[in-house]
Amino acid sequence: MISANTETQTETMATAAETAAEAMVESLAETITGRFRVCVTNRSIQDAAVDLSDSLTEAGEAVVIMDACGCFQPSRISRCAPHSAGLLHVVRVSTSDSIVDSLGSLEGIWTRFHTVQRDLQARQILVVGVLDRLYDPEILTRDAARTLGGIKCKLEQLARDGFDVTVLCGKQTGNLGTRAHFLPSLCASADQVSESFRTN
Repeated sequence: MISANTETQTETMATAAETAAEAMVESLAETITGRFRVCVTNRSIQDAAVDLSDSLTEAGEAVVIMDACGCFQPSRISRCAPHSAGLLHVVRVSTSDSIVDSLGSLEGIWTRFHTVQRDLQARQILVVGVLDRLYDPEILTRDAARTLGGIKCKLEQLARDGFDVTVLCGKQTGNLGTRAHFLPSLCASADQVSESFRTN
């Protein structure tokens, strides 16, 4: 009788432990979320982008890069740290096209972006120079603002889907007029904001 009770108790404890383990795994799965970070620099955006990509690949993780400023042309990738070799996968936004035309609908670029990400199973995403392109005075402010809104929505969704998104922006100076709110607006959407400034 004692043996039967002991077996029953053991089975009950094992079942309880298994249920608790399953609940813990489910809980962890639910809490694994991405991150949306904005990094602002007053350095050359090309130099800052290379340094940031070196940092992101330090642990051996691949990075998918959306390059809107031509920072990761083949000649420049050679300047990246040796440990970055094979880990940087660039989706270029043509610098000869209007950023609004290139990213206004977002569909084409995001489709390419998702294809590269899916093939690599990469969680890290680096977006370089997209905001900087929106300061182009040839772009109507309302068009630039609308494009920025679409970009923010997409980046926020990527973070909610579990990706680590880093956006690198140059620190703008001079009279930006109503576009002065672009960077604060992007930063307000981010989980974290950091600065990388050149010391004089």
